[in-house]
Amino acid sequence: MQALIAYFSRAGENYFSGALRTVPVGNTELAARMLRELTGAALFKIEPLLPYSDDYNECIAQAQDDQRRGARPELREYPDSLEPYDTVYLGCLLYTSDAADD
Repeated sequence: MQALIAYFSRAGENYFSGALRTVPVGNTELAARMLRELTGAALFKIEPLLPYSDDYNECIAQAQDDQRRGARPELREYPDSLEPYDTVYLGCLLYTSDAADD
């Protein structure tokens, strides 16, 4: 059996140590890549069909609104199947200091 790392990450404008910075690769993607090096797992990037705003503060507002409404945005694509995987690692970012609860 195989392992899969499914992750949702934000590149571009991000918040680091009290300031906004633009980065080419998000932290969750960096962590997913490191985990792949350790485990040999396949990578799957979770991307919403309608992307969040590039503006960090607007993105936070969108994410908070999604959480309040219990929204689950449609994804750009889905894995063909999870059947081949006996282990699935899930990496997500914490827009609002709170991970998704389902």
